[in-house]
Amino acid sequence: MVALGAGTPSASASGRIALGAYTNGMDAVPKRLSDLSALLHQPMSIASVFRGPGDIWPGPVEANLAVGRTLLVAWYLDDHTYAYWASAAARPGLVAIARRVKAYGRVVAIRPFAEMNGDWQSQQPTARPTDGYATGYQAFIAAWRNLVTVFRAEGVTNVRWVFNPTTDTYAETTDIRRIWPGAAYVNILGLDGYNWGTGGIFTWRSFANIYQVQYNRLVALAPTLPLWICEIGCADPLSTRNAVRAPAGQSKAQWWKEMSLAVQRMPAVRAVVLFDIAKERDWRAASSTSALTGLRGALTSLKAY
Repeated sequence: MVALGAGTPSASASGRIALGAYTNGMDAVPKRLSDLSALLHQPMSIASVFRGPGDIWPGPVEANLAVGRTLLVAWYLDDHTYAYWASAAARPGLVAIARRVKAYGRVVAIRPFAEMNGDWQSQQPTARPTDGYATGYQAFIAAWRNLVTVFRAEGVTNVRWVFNPTTDTYAETTDIRRIWPGAAYVNILGLDGYNWGTGGIFTWRSFANIYQVQYNRLVALAPTLPLWICEIGCADPLSTRNAVRAPAGQSKAQWWKEMSLAVQRMPAVRAVVLFDIAKERDWRAASSTSALTGLRGALTSLKAY
């Protein structure tokens, strides 16, 4: 396993928790990430991007975004089955990206097949695959290990592999303990989790309610590895973008405050990466004045921790 090294956010005199984000439009206008940093009154240590099949990276866009930051790449490879990604047929495409990452030189944290445990994923690894894409546990493990093996064979030492499920643990999701590729193939544990607010099929959930169970499972699998919250957001009842509600006494600002307190009881957490976009919900940091103020306070608390 490659050790974490220079360029990877970690504990420092300025605080244990590194901050990162994806913000809408930053691929085209990298300055938007710096603008978000200024808005939050906090340095931005991680630049989060999303890349899919056929994308050629890293390149100038990623280099511009990651000046003074670690690049975090969600690498979606959903154009083929896990069996393909575990096979020799996948090697040429993987080698091409591996060589680009090696030439890039700086640390790149890669989260392949992000949120692989979700039942909305066409290739969700399950005990009983039901169609041509959904595959079994061992197929996923073989695919993951092959990615890592190909990069290592190319002499790539600046990658940090992030095993990144969602926080979801309801019956239809995949138990991550069944698809764990092994600590020899993982450098960082990752989690994505959102509070969707009350509306439709969703109800307001606290940070601890969303994160604690999956956090415990991941840390038990690899107690010495750091954990990054790779995507996080909260719906905002005060936003006009999406109609959601919150229980009495709750708000997006309060949710961020509770998040900062809960993270301080999760010693493995080393980074929090915001998903700053109005999409299914208004996940933006500045979805309302109250939400922005609450997030600023929460991040200040984390930095002081």
